[in-house]
Amino acid sequence: MAAHQESEEAQVDKITDLLAWGNDVDIIELDKSGHVVQRWLHAHDGHVLPLRRRSNSFFSRSVREWRKALFDSFLPVGFPHSVSKDYLSYQFFDSLQAFFSTISSLLANRALLQGLGVGDASSSATFALLLTILKDAMSRIATIVFAHRFGLRIEPDAKRYRFLADLFNDTAFFLELYSPYLGSWGKVVALSTGEALRALCGVAAGASKAALSVHFARQDNLAELNAKEASQETAVGLIGLLVGTLVVKTVENHSAVVLLMIVLVLAHLGMNYLGVRSVCMNTFNRQRATILFEEYLKSGKVLSPEQVANRESIIFWSPAIRNAQGKEVVHLEFAESYSHAMSCSDAHEKLIIVDGAMHTRFICSRVPGRLTRIKLLLWDGASPMDAVLAWFAAMEIAIAGKDRDSEFVPRYKSEDLLEQLKRQGWSADTQALETKAPVRLQVRKRRL
Repeated sequence: MAAHQESEEAQVDKITDLLAWGNDVDIIELDKSGHVVQRWLHAHDGHVLPLRRRSNSFFSRSVREWRKALFDSFLPVGFPHSVSKDYLSYQFFDSLQAFFSTISSLLANRALLQGLGVGDASSSATFALLLTILKDAMSRIATIVFAHRFGLRIEPDAKRYRFLADLFNDTAFFLELYSPYLGSWGKVVALSTGEALRALCGVAAGASKAALSVHFARQDNLAELNAKEASQETAVGLIGLLVGTLVVKTVENHSAVVLLMIVLVLAHLGMNYLGVRSVCMNTFNRQRATILFEEYLKSGKVLSPEQVANRESIIFWSPAIRNAQGKEVVHLEFAESYSHAMSCSDAHEKLIIVDGAMHTRFICSRVPGRLTRIKLLLWDGASPMDAVLAWFAAMEIAIAGKDRDSEFVPRYKSEDLLEQLKRQGWSADTQALETKAPVRLQVRKRRL
């Protein structure tokens, strides 16, 4: 602390000395990444003036100033150095999907009001109130159940759940769109289901966007990044409301509304898909670890996060490991508990235990017609990279087809592989392989 203060004082003394000697001083401001933000002239007479690039016209200076003001309003301070490289592409597609979603929601909301009885003289206010209460109750129940059941799965598969969130939401739009044409009980089922789906969308979208924001933030600017994203969504939503108002007033024929909704929903989902596809995460989840290690065993090459992202499946993927012939042979997972790891679903299954450094694998041998299940458990004190190496080792066991108790020794050197992973830009500080509450083992010999 004292050394830091001395350094600052020495810097201040140099500035004051230069000014005292009658010199003008150039001051350069840098952001956290070391990039120049602004240059100043501190004149010997005490005046401080900004140094600007020479410009031939007032118009070009005004455009630059307006552009800076616009960037500062909607993009994080220090952009693009304060965020990851994939931030801008994701936000571009995310803004487009929000625009299409806003227009779709206006059309669905009009149908929702009709379903509740607005404009229908024969409709009962009591029925509309009870339906609203039921919708709200379904929303709350769905939120609690979904958060409990899938809460831990969202962060490891943030890209998948970000896409699924809008799939839930768009399905709710169509249920609301057709609700006016259903009977009383049909309206109850359609609107209640739609509200439950919208609740699932809220949980999945909120949690997955939080995980993506952590990925995008690079300079301890997570709060500001979220605030600027809210500004972007507000601006895009305002434009969507203006366009949507014209659409709602113009398009009233049911067939035309349905056709327009189909187009808007396809555009919405398409933009969302392109958005999550553009995200390149450098932490390992089950799919990314599987893609990387399969390639490593085939060619000895360690893929970069960008190369793995290009091979990721957004929706359809299961932790089934394939052998050298491309046939699925093993279902790989982290065990929920010691009891879960040691359990077999079939009397003909034989339990095989394979121990490795910092992790233990429990393997149920394959029953004809079913995949072998490998269940992983980590020892107490295991690091994030130990979990990744455990997944790699289990994949090697699956591909090699081991069928007896043994002390597993991988073909590769862990230190060399870890060094290559770090050089390619993979994070060694965290992992997202475990989709259930993590458990760790301690083993002691029982004393009689």
